[in-house]
Amino acid sequence: MKFLNRVDELAMLRERLGSDRAEFLVVYGRRRVGKTELLARLASEVRSFYFEATDTVAAQQLRDLTDELARTWGNELLAAQPLTSWDAAMTAIAQFVGDERTLVVLDEFQLLAVQSPELETTLSRWWRTTGRHLPIVLVLAGSELSFFEDKVLAGSLYGRRTGQLKLEPFTECDAALFQPRYSPEDKVRVYSVCGGVPYYLDRFTDDRPLSRHLLAEVFERTGLLHDEAELMLRQSIADPANHIAVLRSIAQGFNRNNEIVQRTGLAPAHVTKILGSLERLGLAATLRPITASAKAKKTTYVITDQFLRFHYRFMEAARSQLRTSALAAAYLEESVLPALDHHASITWEEICQQYVLRHQTGVTAVGRWWGQVPTGDGSRTEEREIDVAGVDGTRKPVAIGMCKWTASDVDFDELNLLDRIAPFIEGCDGTQRRFLFSRSGFSRRLAAHAATDPLLTLITPADIYDRAGK
Repeated sequence: MKFLNRVDELAMLRERLGSDRAEFLVVYGRRRVGKTELLARLASEVRSFYFEATDTVAAQQLRDLTDELARTWGNELLAAQPLTSWDAAMTAIAQFVGDERTLVVLDEFQLLAVQSPELETTLSRWWRTTGRHLPIVLVLAGSELSFFEDKVLAGSLYGRRTGQLKLEPFTECDAALFQPRYSPEDKVRVYSVCGGVPYYLDRFTDDRPLSRHLLAEVFERTGLLHDEAELMLRQSIADPANHIAVLRSIAQGFNRNNEIVQRTGLAPAHVTKILGSLERLGLAATLRPITASAKAKKTTYVITDQFLRFHYRFMEAARSQLRTSALAAAYLEESVLPALDHHASITWEEICQQYVLRHQTGVTAVGRWWGQVPTGDGSRTEEREIDVAGVDGTRKPVAIGMCKWTASDVDFDELNLLDRIAPFIEGCDGTQRRFLFSRSGFSRRLAAHAATDPLLTLITPADIYDRAGK
């Protein structure tokens, strides 16, 4: 797989390697995000021992570690006499390090900890008595977010680590490095399918149209990503049936608590528990109006993983239509491609929000706003929303905006709507910068008006990707 970007992450880790003290680092992130590739790249540059654990019994894990350490070290005695405890394993690792600066990576550490509950205490004691005196950079890595945040970062190893790195998926612009020749619009569409996960993006090369990749990689039964969603969930959830039902509900637009309950038939308390589990796994998130407090009850839910969002929008309910390649091709052509831009519009909103967060001075958080707005018919109101709202540290709006992902250019009606809703957003006083985002550009008269309005900015996909490349 191509190794692209991760410039900042590599620089931070290389800086730790170049220090003159012992380092105990925790590197974690969701599955398929590229932790192993990043750490393997780092390990190739320096003296290192890299061990990736498998899901097997403790004795086999120790034998596997022994074999890998013997191979790396060239130690014939170790090869003939397997290690039988983690105390012995850490002693052997200390001897391998010796007095040379060495990177030691224990990847998929959560698999080791599950099989050997004493490992965390053993490792903590070893670091206090031995490890911190060695020229070592010890890295514990893995993909179970809740385990690393609850058990490693906040658990028994809390006082031992010298740093941590949560590896996030690529941003939309970094993801586009995998498809440099695609149009800006197709880059958005690919991102709406793959998100920022390099494992997925690597399959969507720009030498073929997006539709052919969707057929070959996702909808045909032999595709690498055909069963990816279920496999990914089963690695973290023993029985994911109810989680899948909740994800399908959200993906299909039933994303409020009562709607999910009605759609799935699950008890409200059970739905709340499942949503919490999905959030801890980094697969879903609770949304509130960006100006509201964290305790506000006006909530909706979103699938944060774009591939899961795509899968449960298009794949799960259509299994019977994917039995053969011909049926899969027909389903893609007749049902998926006509609806793909509607699906991509959600991702487009998220891209626009991140654009404002990165480029608008004073914005510390960004999201959507929704609330009651007068209709003009007496005292009647209706719920309206703003696609992009950036606020400062006091939750005061700094920037507001609307997003359109249509084949038509945007005219004054969208700006007029934004200006009509703005006074009803808490804290809006008319000084906020306004953004309009459009897939297909803007009318000439709106573009001419924007040139004279210092508080109005017009953005297309090309602006986002071109600016990132400069």
